[in-house]
Amino acid sequence: MYLRKLTFRENEGKKIEWLIDQVYLGKINLIVGQNSSGKTRTLNALSDLVDLLTGSTLVPKVNGRYEVLFIKDEKEVVLECEYDDGIIIRERLIWKGESVLEREKDGSGWIIYMGGKEKITLNFGISENQMACFAKRDKFQHPFLEHIYEWAVDMRRFDFSGDLGKNSYTLKGIYDEDEINFSETNDSLVPILYAAIDQHEHFRESVIADMNEIGYNLEDLGIVQFSEKSNRPGQDRFAVYTTEKGLEKQVLQHDMSQGMFRAFSVLVRINRYILNGKTGSIIIDDIGEGLDFSRARSLVGLLVKKAEASGIQLIMSTNDSFIMNAVDIEKWAVLHRDGNKISLYNYENSKEIFEDFKFTGLNNFDFYASEFFKSGFSDKSE
Repeated sequence: MYLRKLTFRENEGKKIEWLIDQVYLGKINLIVGQNSSGKTRTLNALSDLVDLLTGSTLVPKVNGRYEVLFIKDEKEVVLECEYDDGIIIRERLIWKGESVLEREKDGSGWIIYMGGKEKITLNFGISENQMACFAKRDKFQHPFLEHIYEWAVDMRRFDFSGDLGKNSYTLKGIYDEDEINFSETNDSLVPILYAAIDQHEHFRESVIADMNEIGYNLEDLGIVQFSEKSNRPGQDRFAVYTTEKGLEKQVLQHDMSQGMFRAFSVLVRINRYILNGKTGSIIIDDIGEGLDFSRARSLVGLLVKKAEASGIQLIMSTNDSFIMNAVDIEKWAVLHRDGNKISLYNYENSKEIFEDFKFTGLNNFDFYASEFFKSGFSDKSE
């Protein structure tokens, strides 16, 4: 299942209202836009939806409304949700053309039961501050809710301009899987790397090959225990390391460049994700931040190739001209903010303009910088 369309409205009718209007997404997406155009706000809206669907956060104390379209087995799944002042006031799920769940402000509602030979409509009453899609989960009685939950749990977001675990260490190097939070991409990389090496025979070789492809000449990686003079007894820590060809020294995570570690962290996590058979949504904000042009371009190309081969939905964002020039504009989603409204232009809703640009002889960045995506060969564009 993957995300096809997102509309989100916050604080409707107020001066601080925000509207993210019908953001259509494909399997491979590069979201581009100026600073303050709404890239991060749009990705935050997605992250907040995930938190609601996994029950990991309280309902916000503002007014908000989601209209979300997923594609499951080439059929549409529509989820609508509205909340206000910490309470869910409306929720509706249409599963492959059939209405299967509705709830009202007081927590009352109905849901389709699929646990027997016939479908039955059941009434329910749940907490006002919890989504029914989460509260009524039961893989036998309501299997459609499990698919919604799995999409949310399997979504990964990487803020490439951030830390991604570079400054996080652990006090042990061996983990049971139920101890590891795989969705928190800013936590220490040590547990993720341990689990991946333990579960997949060729994982190490896969990551080394990927790092070599983007310009880092590695021959080994792993986990090492290290000591510092300031450590008291029992406080030795564990870190990840890499070894470059021709160098015997293990380079610990704190000695890696920020750009290298970001790429390494993303590739470790995504390789494990793919090897574990996941095909959900991967979001990478500010992709390539901290990398030189060649490596940023190579990383984006590698991620696109891996996503296409595995069936992952890849959603990247950037305002970097080099990366824009590395990705076909047919995979672009150009965000434009007009006041409090965020709109999207892509090949699907502006096909003629996208096709016309191919005749200009300009590079991809010019498509964005000149705002050709808005008006094409109109007088204003000229």
